[in-house]
This record gives sequence, structure tokens and C-alpha cells, in this order.
Amino acid sequence: MIMNATVTRVQPRNLLVNDLSTNQEVLVHSRNSSRFSAGDDVRITYDGKMTKSIPPQITAIAIQLNRPSDPPQPPPRPPAPAETRAAVIQKGRGFLLVRGLRDNMRMRVNYAYAHHFCVGQRVIVTHDTIIMNNPPEVNAIDITPIC
Repeated sequence: MIMNATVTRVQPRNLLVNDLSTNQEVLVHSRNSSRFSAGDDVRITYDGKMTKSIPPQITAIAIQLNRPSDPPQPPPRPPAPAETRAAVIQKGRGFLLVRGLRDNMRMRVNYAYAHHFCVGQRVIVTHDTIIMNNPPEVNAIDITPIC
């Protein structure tokens, strides 16, 4: 994922930035934070994972300084949907708690039609970005039963 932002504060191994698309402060973890200064316009590449903390936090894969002469960058593409094969271990109002069939990892799946599924049922969850909570959380695009 790509975030275009303005640096508001530089700290050892971190940048506090203002995401230009959402006008939200984000804490960016980076080993190269000392290369930047407050006021720099930057282009941050990250894996799409963002905490729900205040401010949200991401870990940079790469950070580039946007120079005024740089041509405008195309808008970032949304992440490709991912699929997780899982078994339902608990259901609640608007969510399922599932356990991955391959990695045994627990994950909360937010889904308006969660009540259509049963504990013990095996499913394929199609989702986008993983929110790093405990357990990790996703918003399902679709859930398909495995027969």
C-alpha cells in the first residue's frame, strides 16, 4: 500500500505524519526516520497493516521524499482481496471468531450475515486489510461455506 503524507515530527526510528488522503495522524516505524524533517512531503510504502491505536501505526517498507518537481503519483490501488480457509469457533452479533485451517491462527471476522453460519462450520473468508488487534481482525467481503 502507498500513503502520501507530510512529516509533522521526527523521532528516533519513527515519523509522525499526516496522511494526505484521510487528514489523519499516523505513526510510521522506520529505521531511516532521521533522513527526514518536519514539513517533508513523503511517499510511504507499507504492507497494508495498520493498528487501531491512537494514532494508528504502520511499519514502512520504503519512504521516498516527494520533491515539488516530481510528477503527481497515481492513486494507490486497493489491496487485492485475500482468502482465508477457517473453521468457525464462535459467533456473535455481526462477527465470527474463526481458526485458520492451515496456520491455526484465530481471527475475528466482521460480517453482517454472521448469523448464517454455525460453530464448527468450515468457511472461506474473502477479506482485505488485516487490522492488527488481538486477535487480528478483518472485514469480510464474502464468506463461502466449504462443502
